Amino acid sequence: MKYVITIARTYGSGGKEIGKLLAKRLGVNYYGREILEMLGNHDDYLINDESVQDSFEAADALFSEQSKIITDLAAKESCVIVGRCADHILRGAENLIRIYLYAPQRECMRRVCRLYELNPDDAKNLIHTMNKTRGEYYRHHTGKNRDDAMNYDICMSTAGLSTDQCADIIEDYIKKRIS
Repeated sequence: MKYVITIARTYGSGGKEIGKLLAKRLGVNYYGREILEMLGNHDDYLINDESVQDSFEAADALFSEQSKIITDLAAKESCVIVGRCADHILRGAENLIRIYLYAPQRECMRRVCRLYELNPDDAKNLIHTMNKTRGEYYRHHTGKNRDDAMNYDICMSTAGLSTDQCADIIEDYIKKRIS
């Protein structure tokens, strides 16, 4: 049975790592920024496509192209897609499991400080900026609030859990849903 798992996440909650681990465990492909690479000649957006604010026209065109790729991927294979408003793009699709991962700011700060070797103030500012930017991007393209639990099948705090433990919980949920 084909299924698609989408993961939206707050910055620093570990969503990308959890998504990659889930894909590996489930034997399916993982897609995140890789979707941008599939677009080809969009190097200007590869730095931070979620903050394209100079031109909403350009951002909308890019979103439209990403949406086509996401829809095509979901039609032909089981996969894990992180970000890209995939939960909204694929709304109504069969066997879609929409996940939202978050963590308290102190947990996100610890992860961001460790991963990017930032001091706490810089990590806090980066987290705030990225969450604001992602929220605006989501709202612009979907008309919805990214943090609204009603957009997802499961919302989970990653605080105090390892990447493996988070993947265990989500994998168990997925197996129950698709069986």
